[in-house]
Amino acid sequence: MSDPRIRAIPDVHGHAKGEHRPFAEERPIAYSARMLFLWFYHACLRGWPRFLMIADHVNFLTFEDPGAVHTVRRALKLAEAGDVYGAAETAGVDIGHARVVSEGLRRGMRFSIGVEIDSDPRSRPDAQNIVDAMRPDGLIRSVHFLTIDHPEKGADWHWPFDNPEFADVFPVVGPARTWDMYVAKLLDEIEKLPGQIVGHFYAPALFGHWPESKKLDEYETRLIEACQRRGFAIEINARFLYRDHPEDQRKRYLDAYRRLVRKAKTKGVLVAVGSDAHSPKDQGGAFDIILKLLDECGINELAFPVNGRLARVALRATREHLEKARRRPERPHVPGSSITGFGRAELGLPEEAESARAMRAGGARAARTASPKRKGTTAGRPAPSKGSTAKRSADSAASSSKARAAKAAKPAKKAAAPKRRPVAKKKKSPVRKVALKRAAKPKKPVRKAAPKKRGVAAGRKPAAAKSHKKKAAKRRR
Repeated sequence: MSDPRIRAIPDVHGHAKGEHRPFAEERPIAYSARMLFLWFYHACLRGWPRFLMIADHVNFLTFEDPGAVHTVRRALKLAEAGDVYGAAETAGVDIGHARVVSEGLRRGMRFSIGVEIDSDPRSRPDAQNIVDAMRPDGLIRSVHFLTIDHPEKGADWHWPFDNPEFADVFPVVGPARTWDMYVAKLLDEIEKLPGQIVGHFYAPALFGHWPESKKLDEYETRLIEACQRRGFAIEINARFLYRDHPEDQRKRYLDAYRRLVRKAKTKGVLVAVGSDAHSPKDQGGAFDIILKLLDECGINELAFPVNGRLARVALRATREHLEKARRRPERPHVPGSSITGFGRAELGLPEEAESARAMRAGGARAARTASPKRKGTTAGRPAPSKGSTAKRSADSAASSSKARAAKAAKPAKKAAAPKRRPVAKKKKSPVRKVALKRAAKPKKPVRKAAPKKRGVAAGRKPAAAKSHKKKAAKRRR
């Protein structure tokens, strides 16, 4: 790569959900954290574009997308913090992928996730709720459908005018009417709907249908004025330049963008660049041609959406940039969590700048209330400082010095030992006494049982002895 500035051109327009399918087969495709992470992985592996944003079409949104977006943002924070294993586990990728992204983020690469919004009739009814839940970094406002009266399709038919499957409708509508409807719809959405970037303004000329030069100049002027009022940036879409198009159409396309960029610079409207890539291999496509166009128009700063605002990326550091960097105060380091990767603001904790601002506003009194209590203070009465500046009278000073001297002269008395109270004897209960007497009596020795004689049952006397006793009892009678 001859010019290193090509790597610094932000690519604000990419589609991680893949190439277009036939119109009848297009269906919503769910994001996954792995899909998004690998899109950024290819940029890190290549080393550029240093600033990259995903912005898929609104008709492809699903209710799983916000969860995947927040998951991959957490994985990117872990990768930036150096937690390669945590990033790989969070995004569901290999450790090698996470290591490449971690190295790219540490070299200064930055990634955003946005949405390309248009009035696509195939969009979900709750598409706006999904977009809000994603918290997109940027919104690209574009037009892909026009409502026309078709001789075969009927009235109020939504015509995808930039789709090659429906290019045969141009002779029915006509280029002049197509451009009139397109510009009117685009300007109406810029005035009424949110967004940061106007995408591919020259979309109706995709198949060579250009309006008259005077009319096109009017359209461009109206667009720049609307962007100036609403704070939008215009996009230079590079997809036409690296796709298969005739050379004369490519030259006319570049001339139109050169004219539009010069008008934007005159009015102070920011310029953004998008490859409109539907595959990782097209990221940063034709940026060398775009850089020549920017140099011809004298553009050094490009727009890149971050957290819903347009940041400026300088392709070359000028003296003005260096002086501004010197004057800028150093931002205090805001600690986050190395485990979750979230900062203080995302965890609901106050920022350091807010606390410093509160200290300056409240003064010393706010500082005393915010600091911890010192020892020896009572409720509502702070402890006197050592270097007190309060004035005292001469009499009070003399009396206090005499008291201190008298206290030092008296011998210190030994502290008397505390007297012990006599412990009352517990009365023994009668049940306890009987138990003690029984325990005091000596136990009688237990006689050992005589050995048993054979033939005689235990506990029974022999039959001969019984008969002898009966005879003796008869004689007494």
